[in-house]
Amino acid sequence: MSDNLDPKAVEAFLRTHPNFLQDRPGLLAALNLPHGGEGAVSLVERQVSVLRERNIASRQKLAELSDISRENDRLLDATRNTILALLAAENRADLSRLWLHQVTDTFQAEMGALLWLDESSGSAGEAPLAGKLIRHGDSFSGVLRPEEMQTVFGTDATEGSAALVAIRSGGDDIGVLGVGSHDTQRYRAEDGTLFLDYLAEVIGQLPASH
Repeated sequence: MSDNLDPKAVEAFLRTHPNFLQDRPGLLAALNLPHGGEGAVSLVERQVSVLRERNIASRQKLAELSDISRENDRLLDATRNTILALLAAENRADLSRLWLHQVTDTFQAEMGALLWLDESSGSAGEAPLAGKLIRHGDSFSGVLRPEEMQTVFGTDATEGSAALVAIRSGGDDIGVLGVGSHDTQRYRAEDGTLFLDYLAEVIGQLPASH
């Protein structure tokens, strides 16, 4: 931009548009506004207010990142402990029992499921339904209808949400690992399933799953 801008023209513009700086806090924060002179104090105070608001926003963002970091550390520790527990399983029944304990105790989730996609599944409907939920990809995260919650998790017929991932052996889907909640917003479509994917991958490699 040209440096030959007429200061009088700028002054005339600002007088005609007294709210110009007020509506542009980013510009106001970048200006050098000394104290003194008519109106200077109010502008400086406004600039300080903008900087204070930015500082508060930065602190809040930092706090959010710290919370996310702590939660990831907790999940990583829970994943490690769960894998160590699952290594003791001798068969699929052991894997299911240990997972249901770990998901509520170690992961502190509301409910869990480990379903097998063949004749060993405990219920005629639960494995086909779980397989259907993940048929378009490796995982599903989102709202389940009451009958789906009841079928997968054995709960009362109430709406909820769940995260489900495929358990694979070689190139075949052999089961589904899941966590669920009666809260429909607990597991959302945009949420990731990284730790659940990792656990499902480990379970698919364990001798007890075959």
